[in-house]
Amino acid sequence: MRDITILQAFNVLRYEVGQRYVSHYDSFNPAEYGPQQSQRIASFLLYLSDVDEGGETMFAFENGSNMDIGYDYKSCIGLKVRPRKGDGLLFYSLLPNGTIDETSLHGSCPVVKGEKWVATKWIRDRSK
Repeated sequence: MRDITILQAFNVLRYEVGQRYVSHYDSFNPAEYGPQQSQRIASFLLYLSDVDEGGETMFAFENGSNMDIGYDYKSCIGLKVRPRKGDGLLFYSLLPNGTIDETSLHGSCPVVKGEKWVATKWIRDRSK
């Protein structure tokens, strides 16, 4: 397990109808982004609003599929977490050995009706 020393400030996002967040990892791959002083090891999402329809946080690997550039967000197939005001979602981005957990690939389904407010806090490991 890695030492946790840095808790970033909450990042608040608002999604309107049709808006989504494309698939991504919260950790940074050193092969793409170079060496990191510290790494995001976990993410905590706090849902600040109910959403009438859509807006789920989605993990595509639930069915072994992949959310790449051709992923159809309208189908939003995978493990979905419905945003409910006051609920929180914690997930890890790294494996215990410090490599990226491929199953942490996630995104947000489009909001169909209403709006979505979410606050994200990234938990980082100790600076190198």
